[in-house]
Amino acid sequence: MKDERKVRKQIYLELKQNEQIKLLSIRQSKTEAQIIRDAINSYLTENKKELDDPILELIGVVKNGITDGSTSHDQDIYLKNNEDTDET
Repeated sequence: MKDERKVRKQIYLELKQNEQIKLLSIRQSKTEAQIIRDAINSYLTENKKELDDPILELIGVVKNGITDGSTSHDQDIYLKNNEDTDET
């Protein structure tokens, strides 16, 4: 992996995870950080299909400001505003 900008994340590891990372670091002559990054990259590769789901691109597309959709959904869905009805 080329040297790219990195973001600092603080996480809590289980003691056994910490021991295993230290051991792998020594055996593979890599830093513990690189072992963790490699593990994350493997996980992301295995789950790439889920990340590529086009439905995820829709998140945040609709920002309509509706805060009471569960009670006024008919109004919000079918009517643009109160001018479309005789209701006041």
